[in-house]
Amino acid sequence: MNSKTMKHSASIWDGDVGTSRCIDVVHWEGDITPEQLANVANQITKDWQTIDMQLDPAHPMHGNVYHLRKVTDDEYEEAEYTKRKAAFEEKYAGQRVWVHGFHYNEDEATGTYQPFYYDVMFSTLFVTIDDIEALCDKHYGEGVWDEYSLYLDDKLPKPLAIAF
Repeated sequence: MNSKTMKHSASIWDGDVGTSRCIDVVHWEGDITPEQLANVANQITKDWQTIDMQLDPAHPMHGNVYHLRKVTDDEYEEAEYTKRKAAFEEKYAGQRVWVHGFHYNEDEATGTYQPFYYDVMFSTLFVTIDDIEALCDKHYGEGVWDEYSLYLDDKLPKPLAIAF
């Protein structure tokens, strides 16, 4: 049977499959990605938690159990952060970077926080963000620094003087 003519279905649940209320059942022909299926469920109701997919009996994977669980906002943000972090690490791996750490001081008069930059910058070959953070702990003190800025070695301004 042609995959484009196979008829699949999915039941949308407001909790775990079998232990909660089935909200609706959707049917479609052909392939669908998990993202597309979640989008369909979101169009029906934002309250869905799980989708139970049933493949056409002619499909070679028919009989396997497929559940799609709704990703929470925290899980989504963590996944997005992980993707951005991996892309950043891939782009800059092996390049020399300068690290400038800082922490925030509270201005008691205004109740705002102002960055306080450390006098010391250090240079290292970039491998991972975790490596940079470990080096910040080493140079600035564990739990003392709040954030850091990274500069590519060739993006720093020329020094005004060189000490001999």
